[in-house]
Amino acid sequence: MKHLKISLLMLLACASGMLFGMDNKFLNRINHLKKHPVYNIVVNDQKAILYNQNQVWVYSMFNPWKPQVECSFYSTYVIEGVDLMGGKYLYISSREPTNNIVEIDSLNQYGKIFFPNLITGDKITREGSILYVADHQRGIDIIDIGSGGIKETKSAFSEKWGVRDFQAEYPYLYALNDFGLVTVDVSDLRFPTSIGSNYQINEGTKLKKNEDIVWVVSGKVLMAINIQNLSNPILVNQYRFAYEILDIEIKNNRLFAALGYGGVRIMDISNPLRISELNWINYQGTSLDVALDKDMIYIATGKEGWLIYEYR
Repeated sequence: MKHLKISLLMLLACASGMLFGMDNKFLNRINHLKKHPVYNIVVNDQKAILYNQNQVWVYSMFNPWKPQVECSFYSTYVIEGVDLMGGKYLYISSREPTNNIVEIDSLNQYGKIFFPNLITGDKITREGSILYVADHQRGIDIIDIGSGGIKETKSAFSEKWGVRDFQAEYPYLYALNDFGLVTVDVSDLRFPTSIGSNYQINEGTKLKKNEDIVWVVSGKVLMAINIQNLSNPILVNQYRFAYEILDIEIKNNRLFAALGYGGVRIMDISNPLRISELNWINYQGTSLDVALDKDMIYIATGKEGWLIYEYR
């Protein structure tokens, strides 16, 4: 009987491993900051840029156990996206050209000077010194911002309008529009050219590229699209979550999915044909947005502020 119980336990462990995978990293919550309502978060250059509809905060993450706020700005109109260049040039996108960005007493309170730049558009993404600005009606503007102090428009790409999300990885730009996935050749920034599309995607909202796969979000469904042949992207797999996917990030073949009240799921995507769950941040609230930097996971939790986890 004893041997039978041991055999059953080993069988259950194997079955669990097949379903969920085995994670060789550990999660450790190191901070929960509730000072501001945070709905989106971006992390780069050891800075965490937090924002909601009308306000942006920039935190130094030199010590994640004790983040230090360095500046804050108020936007008259709704903020659509943010990016930080050179540690001091802050780009804030809004659909309203007459928007006004106001500094909130940062010189006296925080002691660090940042230079805000208003960008008109729905979304922004940056690769090096090139800023890509998506407008749902106009298309995509390609702007050279140098080291952060200049703005030189290289071109405007309007063939594939209705952009919902995009990612730049030279020499290509991968974009989700109202119809599906589009690949754009930007090797010549003055003359971007559409080279492939996949219109099997219904209501896509987010995308992230990892090696030869573009991962696309549509509601509760995560789709893997193989782009080895750029002129003919192919849907190769789908994975359905119990909750709507609000954001995804990818690092080291791990995909982090923010699922609102479903927490943050960490998925093994090393084999796109066999997606498995590795770990779960079961936060008892809403996980709206996720960002990654080194061994840290940053989660925007709405009215409850933001969370920092160590994952190593």
